[in-house]
Amino acid sequence: MKKHRDADELAARIAASAGQPAGMRSQVASTAVGPELTGSLPDTRSPRPRKERKETKLPETDTVPISIRPDRALLNKYVLKAADRTREAGRVISAQQIMLEVLERGDI
Repeated sequence: MKKHRDADELAARIAASAGQPAGMRSQVASTAVGPELTGSLPDTRSPRPRKERKETKLPETDTVPISIRPDRALLNKYVLKAADRTREAGRVISAQQIMLEVLERGDI
């Protein structure tokens, strides 16, 4: 297994802190870093470049999440209709998509 690039530094810090009594963190840090940075902790962050976050795309339509509680019989109808449409289309069609289509066709 490949050795981690910071393994030697970590081993040195552990060895330096092993001889110190508990609660002596600042003294260990000052001896590990050097006299020019007395009292501050060493930078333990990895020098690896961070991955840039991908911006999430907003959906083309403005939708709002809601929760509904249909009867079991009604949900079963939608599930069966979705299964039929899935076989016809060759891709998965959810019961929720069928419900949205029915709601869009309805007149308010």
